Amino acid sequence: MKRGICVDKEIIALRGYYQSRTRIYDLMKDEIPICGKKVRFVPFPLFDGKVCAWLPEDFVVMPERIANVRYITEYRPPVILTNMRYDENFCFHLLTEEALQGDASLDAYIRKMKDAILLHAPETVMYDQGDIVSDKLKGKWFEYKNFTLDEETYHLQFLISFGAYLLAGAFNCRMMFYEEWKKAVIQSLEYMEIGEKEEKRNEGR
Repeated sequence: MKRGICVDKEIIALRGYYQSRTRIYDLMKDEIPICGKKVRFVPFPLFDGKVCAWLPEDFVVMPERIANVRYITEYRPPVILTNMRYDENFCFHLLTEEALQGDASLDAYIRKMKDAILLHAPETVMYDQGDIVSDKLKGKWFEYKNFTLDEETYHLQFLISFGAYLLAGAFNCRMMFYEEWKKAVIQSLEYMEIGEKEEKRNEGR
């Protein structure tokens, strides 16, 4: 029993360490230490410039042959960006008002997403959820882990609403590294922009 308490204290201490370490960095300006290396986030235009996302600069579009193996579902996201080992990924799907069914709130969509995940993988463990804090858009996220034969995978899924669009997406990595990634990923979502605004700024230079 005492050993269990000690382990819990160690986990809490490590969690506080990783969160405090990332808190002092500005994602738009600084390299952030993640998993033993310095990660720089840069703007990525997505969906023909409709969306501008801040992502690690060494991420690339996942090769089709890899995507076919890792995302076998017919609902595979149209945009998947990944690292060189394919074990840390950002996925995006842009929807329009016409494609959405009904006038549901972001909370309602999040509940539907959770229900769908648990329906297909009831062993999934749900964790926290929260708001994406930004003056430019409305958004929500939630996190969970699921299981493969020999690994646990961390997922942070999100919904971001702006204008006539709803951006659905996710970040995933190995569960052992989630504390190092979580804060930076949420911060990157807060900097999400509509692509047209970015283009107008570039034209004015």
